[in-house]
Amino acid sequence: MAEIQQFRRGIQEEDVFRAADALLAEGLRPTIERVRLKIGRGSPNTVSPMLEKWFGTLSQRIAGGANPAVNLAAGNDADGVPVSVRNATRLLWETARREADEVQQQELESARAQLEEAANVLAVGQADLAQREAAFEQARASLDAALASSQQARETLERQLLEQTAEIARLRAMSEQEIARLNALLQASHASKELLRQEQAAALAARDKDVKAERERHQAQERHSHEEVDRARQASKQLEAGLAREQQQRLRSEEAAAQTLETGRRMLRETQQAAQQVERELRDQLTDQASLLAQAQAEGAAAAQRLDDVERQLAEEKKSHEGTRTLLASALTTARKEDSRKGGIGHKIRRPKA
Repeated sequence: MAEIQQFRRGIQEEDVFRAADALLAEGLRPTIERVRLKIGRGSPNTVSPMLEKWFGTLSQRIAGGANPAVNLAAGNDADGVPVSVRNATRLLWETARREADEVQQQELESARAQLEEAANVLAVGQADLAQREAAFEQARASLDAALASSQQARETLERQLLEQTAEIARLRAMSEQEIARLNALLQASHASKELLRQEQAAALAARDKDVKAERERHQAQERHSHEEVDRARQASKQLEAGLAREQQQRLRSEEAAAQTLETGRRMLRETQQAAQQVERELRDQLTDQASLLAQAQAEGAAAAQRLDDVERQLAEEKKSHEGTRTLLASALTTARKEDSRKGGIGHKIRRPKA
């Protein structure tokens, strides 16, 4: 029942002082959590100002009184300091110094681990940079080879273009010569046809003349003899048959000349069509080769752009690695100075925080 009433009245200053003294006697540094655990209750906001007050009165309590008899009677030493308090203070001092040494050692080991990690990262970065430089050199060699191949392909296409242009000119000249030859044949055929027509007209005129003369002779000699008439009629028939045969020969000659003329015209058309087909094919080839040339030039420009991008990226990475090296060197220098400074003042003890 008394404990319930004490809990209800809240944490008092003497409770915090007794708990702090007990912790100090045990060789532990009084903290808010340790005091709360020692008492078994209390909030940090309540315990904190009381514990600060305990620390503030600790020096006065350690100083004690000026009467040695009273101090000895109270269980203190000659200086008036309680023996238990002095022992606890000495133990607390040793504990704080040991904890400070451990903290300093941990911080030193942590700094060394960080430096080793930074050195490993730098080594990995340098290896990566070396790999990137090797890859860059390979990419440069590949791009140079691609540019050389593109240049060679362009020169080959230009040479083929010149050769095909010359071939087109040659074929065009041959076509013009063939057309001229066929035109000459056509003119010769027309002349031959005209000559045949004139010969036929002359033969017909001669026949008419002969027929007229024969008729006149027939009329003159009709009265002489029927035999003469029969002979004249027979001769006339033979002459007409010869003229018919001659006319048939002339007709066949005209037909042959017409066939020759038609054959010449057909050959002329076929030659013109072949020349046009060859010209179209050559134009298509020239168009395809021009497209290939433009594509090769575009690929060469793209390869040059990729080369510029790779060089710029490599320069940026080199700059970043140089900055990393500078930072790491500065960190190593600072760590060495800090290590030397801490090694020189290792006997000093850091005061524990409340």
